[in-house]
Amino acid sequence: MFWSVFWASAHYLGILVLFGCVYGMLLFWRTQINEYNFRTLLWLHVAYWVSLLVVLASGLARAGWTEKGMAFYMANPWFHAKVTVFVLIIFLSLYPLKLMRAWRKTAEGDTVPPVIPELQKTLRRTLVAEIHLISLMPIFGALMARGVGMG
Repeated sequence: MFWSVFWASAHYLGILVLFGCVYGMLLFWRTQINEYNFRTLLWLHVAYWVSLLVVLASGLARAGWTEKGMAFYMANPWFHAKVTVFVLIIFLSLYPLKLMRAWRKTAEGDTVPPVIPELQKTLRRTLVAEIHLISLMPIFGALMARGVGMG
């Protein structure tokens, strides 16, 4: 019982942090990027990837080691929809990851890499798409937990 509650709590908190990081990055990308925003964006991006790993690890633990067991989830179409959305979120995150890693390497002292409006617009669109996909996750989770569509 303890581990079920532990993994569920870690999963839900990870999702909340994940959403908060994406929303925070979106808010910063709507402003003019300065040294303070740039450093905060870098840290938000690190927190985003850590929370993504927490969500993945706790989700796998919940599927494999809790009451319903892996067989329930593997037969559930909503589990597969949820995993697909999670993979899409990761793919959407790869371009900003590549960009942030390059910026982290080139940033020295108080310098901020130049940000062109087209890049800012692309990153905002990516983050909005991620927010929409993350918003589908609790819906799919509720359908999954109740066994909807399992015959």
